[in-house]
Amino acid sequence: MGKNIKSSPLNFLGGAIKAAGAYDWGGKRQKGIDASQDEYDTMKRKYMGLDTSNIYGDTSNPYANMQNTMEDLTVNTQQADMMNQQNQQNQANVMSSMKGAAGGSGVAGLAQAMMNQSSQQSQKASASIGQQESANQKAQAQQAGQLQKMDRQGAWKADMTSKQGEEQSREQTKDKVGTQFIMATNDLDSKKGAHNDAQDQMYQGIGSALNPFG
Repeated sequence: MGKNIKSSPLNFLGGAIKAAGAYDWGGKRQKGIDASQDEYDTMKRKYMGLDTSNIYGDTSNPYANMQNTMEDLTVNTQQADMMNQQNQQNQANVMSSMKGAAGGSGVAGLAQAMMNQSSQQSQKASASIGQQESANQKAQAQQAGQLQKMDRQGAWKADMTSKQGEEQSREQTKDKVGTQFIMATNDLDSKKGAHNDAQDQMYQGIGSALNPFG
């Protein structure tokens, strides 16, 4: 009995010191928890608010509605017309020769033939120019189509490059915010755990002080 009475002041003193040491003087621990809670809430909002929409959702066919650069090309009929006229002239020359053999004027027939030949040469030159013009128009249309295709390809590649860059930026932001969110969570859990442990020690100290004979 005497041993218990002797140890009771020590138990009381030890319990009081333990409770005083564990007490949250000035609310310092609680203020730390509140600050960590604010940081946790902020990082949670940031993480939950990350943009996860489909970056490529508005991607479309770059070749849709391209202009047909060949649709306005026309057929040059100069060569065909010239060949038809030449055929008719050959027939007229044959008739003229037959007429000369039957007694017509040879000089007049020769003059007419020379004029016809000159006309045919002019027609051939005109037809050649027409062919060149048609070839030039075709080449221009083909070049315009190629340039249009290259322009569409360039715009599409630029758009894809931009979206890929945005996708990488999103991933980096997600990793960064995710790491900060985890750190805030761990910090909050740690401070809450330390506070709970201190509370337990305080109550144990109070219990020892109130029951020094226990």
